[in-house]
Amino acid sequence: MQRQTLLTWTWVSAWWLLTGLIWTGQMHEAFSGQVGWPHLFRTEMAKALLWIPFTLLLFRCVDRHPIERGALLRSIGWLSLSVAAIIAARAACTAALNPWVGWYAQLPGWTALLRTSFLGNLLTAWMIVGVAHALLFARRDRLRQRQQAELQSQLSQARYEALAARLDPHFLFNALHSISEVMHRDVAAADRMVVGLGGLLRQSIEGASDQQATLGDQIELIEDYVGIEQVRLGPRLRFQLDVDESLASAMVPRLLLQPLVENAIRYAVAPRVQPGSIRVAAHSREHRLLLEVCDDGDGAAAAAPGQGVGLAGARARLQYLYGEDFTFDVLALPGGGTCVRIDLPLRSMAAA
Repeated sequence: MQRQTLLTWTWVSAWWLLTGLIWTGQMHEAFSGQVGWPHLFRTEMAKALLWIPFTLLLFRCVDRHPIERGALLRSIGWLSLSVAAIIAARAACTAALNPWVGWYAQLPGWTALLRTSFLGNLLTAWMIVGVAHALLFARRDRLRQRQQAELQSQLSQARYEALAARLDPHFLFNALHSISEVMHRDVAAADRMVVGLGGLLRQSIEGASDQQATLGDQIELIEDYVGIEQVRLGPRLRFQLDVDESLASAMVPRLLLQPLVENAIRYAVAPRVQPGSIRVAAHSREHRLLLEVCDDGDGAAAAAPGQGVGLAGARARLQYLYGEDFTFDVLALPGGGTCVRIDLPLRSMAAA
């Protein structure tokens, strides 16, 4: 028996058991104790318990023929027939069970039984129909909400994967472009870049299905990437890591920092003749993970809206993973340069 069916049986039985007890008490008060408890208990409980199968039958009828737009007249017709059949069935049950229950000292005729059943059960039957509709529509609403939540989750997942899919080819294109620039003037350097790119691709493929990675893995990926760019840019690229080693197992969105470093190289270092510096920092404070990617380039160029895939993609993925529980600020530094500051919940790999 399905869980929903079992629950319905349980609630309906409990309801009519309680109703039978209440009816017994009401009849005892109405007869001022002139009728004995055993007789009242037997007759009222039997009357109430007879409603259990009929209630379930009406629930079933409402499930099959709910009164709703598009089937109004047909459903009312079916439910009216069901109510009429139940009224007749209760009259028949009264006649059949009266020798044991004792509702009547002298059983009346069939017409009188039908009339009594009609007057006593009509409103109750239609009230059950109303309750069945309320339960049915509530169940449909819960199902609709669950489906909407599942669709929203699938949509968010699809958006996230689309963002990740945008990042990987973007990074790959720029890395290959860098290698092509070096290949004809320094074959050994190009070879080192290809080896480094192989390591980057390995990490990208191995973690492609993961939304998050450890900070240690992402720092390693950044070092490989910067290694490639340092071959291309030479001493013009100065790179500094300021990462708390105890945060190596902290979880961060995969490919969150690498595009930011890539943006810094593209807009702050590559256009300049003079050396440019990039600093990546990671620290913790009060269960928060604080990340920074700063450069000393032209802050206006890096922070301009629409510059690079990294900023918009990073912000969108943070929104997906953390809701409103993060900050992502792109700041122009007073002495020149840009600093991207990210504040996230601090979660370790063991707790994720």
